[in-house]
Amino acid sequence: MVPLRDRALAVALLTPPQLAAFCLLAPTDQRHAVRVLRALLARGERDADLLLAALLHDLGKADPQGLGRVRLPHRVSNVLARRLAPGFWDWASAQPGRGPLRGYYLLRQHPTLGATWAAWLGVAPRACALIAAHQDGDARASLTATAGAVSAFPTATESDANAFPTATEVGEPRWDVREFARVLAALRWADDHA
Repeated sequence: MVPLRDRALAVALLTPPQLAAFCLLAPTDQRHAVRVLRALLARGERDADLLLAALLHDLGKADPQGLGRVRLPHRVSNVLARRLAPGFWDWASAQPGRGPLRGYYLLRQHPTLGATWAAWLGVAPRACALIAAHQDGDARASLTATAGAVSAFPTATESDANAFPTATEVGEPRWDVREFARVLAALRWADDHA
């Protein structure tokens, strides 16, 4: 169960479609997202894209059509499989199909899946890039990957796709690279500590 004060914070920051997507997350992921947001607010962060990304950074851990989500058995066996049977983890997490393995796929791919879904929900491109990069070591690669995902998503507008740097523009994105790196580091810190 998600506490009412946490739900109220999500209601205050998310649009109705974004809130509906947020509510598809497992309650533990909803609580974690609010803890990430609160940690950033406690540090004095006020960047709107960062705060929105904090709430939606794990959005890809749920399937938009309700075909699955990451559950406790996926989380536990993820840790074990990666250490004891990495080949199994690689195989299981590469399966985008339905059924019990779906959660492994969502767990592995959640940054990209979440960023793509967030773009479809009208989230700003910069916030989508933060979602895509929140676990990836290479923020510039995440920007490019997210740009491709958003431009390929059927309901993303052309202006959304154009707000991302292309592969040739990665050195000069349309937003300040240093500030993006700063807020990305803040998101990663809060995700690790919340």
